[in-house]
Amino acid sequence: MKLVTTDDQDHSILRRPAQAVEFPLSDKILQLLDEMEAFIHSLESPNGLPAGLAATQVGQPYSIVFINVPEEAKTRRKDVYDVIPLMPLINPRYTPIPSEGRSKDWEACYSVPDKMGEVWRYEVIYFEAMTCDGEKISREARGFLARVLQHEIGHLNGELFTDLITEGCRLGTMEEMMALRLQELAAE
Repeated sequence: MKLVTTDDQDHSILRRPAQAVEFPLSDKILQLLDEMEAFIHSLESPNGLPAGLAATQVGQPYSIVFINVPEEAKTRRKDVYDVIPLMPLINPRYTPIPSEGRSKDWEACYSVPDKMGEVWRYEVIYFEAMTCDGEKISREARGFLARVLQHEIGHLNGELFTDLITEGCRLGTMEEMMALRLQELAAE
């Protein structure tokens, strides 16, 4: 399993809508879930596991994302309201709650190498997904969890975070933007 990035000659899977997954899960999908989980663990850094990864990012056309919001995220972000262990979500979708507002924050992506930028996202969303056991999850998500879900579900719709860069949003190399982000965190 390998990451598909915008640097790859053929990265068209990143721009195509993902296919819905049928239940009960096939052996092929169960194997994919196991392989994705192992792959995510291989991406672990000193900051921990990635916050999320979509199946399309590893070249698989299925509507599957993994999300992760560890306790340590609270030490780096002020908008962490939920701690979520690494878990897969199948056929996830969301509806924004515009009355709760939007916020601009930093994002990066394994599929967009060496780029980081500011993106506006809804502060609160209502999302639905299925677990591997076929149980439906439906609830509100706010803050960082809402941002992670919007980013990952965006992948399933053929969207990259760079598509959402608007006037007044900064975008640059990971090194440059991380330095800015750390300065801003220190000033808070």
